[in-house]
Amino acid sequence: MLSEAALALEVRINDDSGSVMDSVKLIASDMDGTLLNGKGELDPAFFPLFRELELRGIRFAAASGRQYDGLLRTFAPVADRMLFIAENGAYAAAGRKEWLLLDMDHETVAGLIAGIRCIEGTCIVLAGRDSAYIEDKQPEFVREARKYYTRCQEVGDLLRGDKLLKIAVYDFLGAGENSYPRLKHLEHGFQVAVSGEKWMDISRKGANKGAALELIQRKLGISSEETMVFGDQMNDASMIRQARFSYAMA
Repeated sequence: MLSEAALALEVRINDDSGSVMDSVKLIASDMDGTLLNGKGELDPAFFPLFRELELRGIRFAAASGRQYDGLLRTFAPVADRMLFIAENGAYAAAGRKEWLLLDMDHETVAGLIAGIRCIEGTCIVLAGRDSAYIEDKQPEFVREARKYYTRCQEVGDLLRGDKLLKIAVYDFLGAGENSYPRLKHLEHGFQVAVSGEKWMDISRKGANKGAALELIQRKLGISSEETMVFGDQMNDASMIRQARFSYAMA
């Protein structure tokens, strides 16, 4: 069965009136809780929809807190013809061509990690351009981290020599209830967003899905009036504001 977003997209594409889709040139969709099904899988029926979009001259962007490498694998048959917003907007690419990389300096990241380690029930994924890094070995956390980060190394020291894009916090007690209230004060200097029931992300100020989508729009010469967006969490709000046509999952 198609996910809600894919089903809504299929309905729009096949709408006889064509009034909406005739004016759309770019579609961006969140992944987890939106385009993917309840098992975190992309339905194979997506690919015929993608080909139909191509025939209509409509570009498609996958926009996610997930890692770029994982997105490439998920959309492998069409990845070279797609647009990607990864790491909640800290990274963007057209196929395999890098368009945006917003990293944080190691000293800043070290200070943030020290504070997060003081919050009960949390584990950390440090997302770099080349790989993600984890040091905690709790089975549930390791399993969840590897679900979203296909390139993931278990290390003794999180601060590697990589370009550091994002700190992802896995919260056993619930991100919205436990870690976010304790880290909300960082919003004046960083991008702080709840990205799932147990996940929240901290990245460089200005690194968000909306800003990355705006960059893509500028590069392609496509306006917000010609853009459609699907999302389900607060980390999608900035992206939704960049589109005339927007849909939030129930």
